[in-house]
Amino acid sequence: MGYTVTMKFRETFFTVVLFSVLGLTWSFTEDRSSVQTFVRQLTATIQDNKVMLQWVDAQGGTGPVYIYRKIISSGSSVPQDLDPVQVPRGVQSYIDPIESDGLRSYLVLASDANGVPYTVRIPNTNYIEIDVKKTPLPLSKSDSKYQNISSLKTEVQKDSIIISFTLNGSETKSIQPLVLYRSTQPIRYVQDLVQAVIVQGGITSSPYIDYPVPDIPYYYALVFEDDIKQGNLRLEGGKNVTLIPAEVPAGTFRIGLPGPQKDIRSIPLPLLSVTATVPGALNTIQVPVFALPLSPEASKAVSALPFPEPKKAALKKPRVFSQDLNAIGGGEEFTLRSIVQGAFNNRDWNSVIEQLVRFLSLPRSSTIEARSRFYLGQAYYMTGKYREALFEFLLMKNLYPAEAREWIQSILPLLDSRGM
Repeated sequence: MGYTVTMKFRETFFTVVLFSVLGLTWSFTEDRSSVQTFVRQLTATIQDNKVMLQWVDAQGGTGPVYIYRKIISSGSSVPQDLDPVQVPRGVQSYIDPIESDGLRSYLVLASDANGVPYTVRIPNTNYIEIDVKKTPLPLSKSDSKYQNISSLKTEVQKDSIIISFTLNGSETKSIQPLVLYRSTQPIRYVQDLVQAVIVQGGITSSPYIDYPVPDIPYYYALVFEDDIKQGNLRLEGGKNVTLIPAEVPAGTFRIGLPGPQKDIRSIPLPLLSVTATVPGALNTIQVPVFALPLSPEASKAVSALPFPEPKKAALKKPRVFSQDLNAIGGGEEFTLRSIVQGAFNNRDWNSVIEQLVRFLSLPRSSTIEARSRFYLGQAYYMTGKYREALFEFLLMKNLYPAEAREWIQSILPLLDSRGM
């Protein structure tokens, strides 16, 4: 017993001395843990000048997770405290960009239902140190493609708009397919594409001919399909975005619409004569104000009929794809996984609907869109919006027919019994 206590004292003393030498200690003194209130299996990996933290949530922590960070830059001995980061429970990962070289330490703390962190620090469990070095990244494919788009121009010809673009100053074919957007409002930021319309995808050569509705000014943007999937969109006026709107004049050429007339008035409804239509009919039609009651014999016969009680359909429980539970992948995979492990895991269905509708407002890869609609359909289902849920499952059934069929079969009886 004395040997065990001595060894524990030595281990604690050595840990405190080590943290003090590195200058990476936090002044936590309180420990409220009666069950497992600390995250486990904290790991840190470096990729593309980013530190990827991953961990397993504490069983006793029901609140958000707090990440405390310290940096000792190269050539300095003074630690720099960074602002703590709050991550929702269930995400179990965080990406920290590397701005400078040096020794970094991370302390990941679980918290209670009130958001108060449990101040438990265990090396190599919820505390980790890593020596980072910022390296110059090679020019990405996205950057090189956007540098190659020299200009995007529009020209009105009769009832069409000719959209032409140049790569490296010449109209050559593009190796990667392009997507053309059209909007009635100026396109300055990526979020402006939410209000735009996709005219054509898979464009590889210039020019492209568009036939829009006449008498409306339009702006255009040209982006690469791969950049939409990876979330690396960049918009630059004069290069891949038009600054001056193009407009087809109304009332001319093949699809030109006539201009508005000033002398248009509503056509009056024709007179309806019942006597002229049905000879011998009365000029007035009498309609009973109140429904006539059944006779005693009819009431007795109706009460004797066996009316089966309507069956109550058992509501389904939420389902999640296994790939959306693993902390792997980035870009749109990471965004969808955050929604699933956050609002969807917390059964905050209104928040799930809001986040997924916004997430699907931009084009996504086919598998990501199908899985997103699968979760959106479930959120509509849980809030009683069965018609909306049915459409979402119909839109994703081509890629996941078994999962969609199961939910559709559960929705149809609800639509039939509730008329929704």
